[in-house]
Amino acid sequence: MRPFFSLLSTLHYPLSTSPMPIFWWAVALLAIFLIGMTKSGFGSGVGLMVVPMMALAMPHILPERGERATLGLVLPLLVAGDLIAVYQYRRLFSREIIRRLMRGTILGLIGGGLLLIWFHNRPPAVATLLIRLEIGAEAVVLVGLNGWRTLRGGQAAYTPSVWKDDAVGSLAAASSTLAHAAGPIITLYLLPQQLGRDVFVGTSAIYFFIVNTAKLPVYGYGGLFTDASPLFSLRFLPVVAIGAVAGWWVKSRISDLIFSRIVYSVTFCLGWYLLIDAAMKLWRGTQAVA
Repeated sequence: MRPFFSLLSTLHYPLSTSPMPIFWWAVALLAIFLIGMTKSGFGSGVGLMVVPMMALAMPHILPERGERATLGLVLPLLVAGDLIAVYQYRRLFSREIIRRLMRGTILGLIGGGLLLIWFHNRPPAVATLLIRLEIGAEAVVLVGLNGWRTLRGGQAAYTPSVWKDDAVGSLAAASSTLAHAAGPIITLYLLPQQLGRDVFVGTSAIYFFIVNTAKLPVYGYGGLFTDASPLFSLRFLPVVAIGAVAGWWVKSRISDLIFSRIVYSVTFCLGWYLLIDAAMKLWRGTQAVA
């Protein structure tokens, strides 16, 4: 591990002198590992914990930049994880679903990009927390409805509709642009369509590769790479690759039923995490103003 940290010290970033740097590096490396593992093994919806983990670690790793560096640091690694997953599942995805989502996705990217640029160097906390609150509520409610239907003996057949496709695409793209938090939205859109796990993961990978790649120029223009450059992020590509191999290995050793239950369960728990975390931060903010 010592040579690795020596390499990091040459990156021209003011690394932390915290008494526990190894612990926070372990948190960050685990989060980066999960990018590859979740994208190649479970689809992007399960990787929602990556950004919160990085946000906790960054103030201890890059103390002069802190949480501000999180979104810019993570995005190139998400694109790398997407690219690996796209190669792995290049013949296992639904072109029709991607096509249906694109119109709303373009609108969401434009709207989210404009908001992101407007928020830069302004307090973005309230808008970001409201987005996280909405995503958390949606995840909890929709997974809860699915569980209730399952207990009653079945699940309603999925019926595609233009308004649903446009709404999901818009919300997912805007949420992804503002907070890398669109995974549960796409997960809960894809799972009821009973695609099979390989097509589910492959479709998720293709979709998020498109979205995350489109976010790169927006992040560059908005200044989000100022606190953590893509070159700094790309040093961690081997960790993403190791995670992708682990995700592929795990995915091939569990049944479709267990896979579906894991994805639903993690999405449900992450939904509650988003709800509680966003609500507490909003409450503390209102108390501070009062």
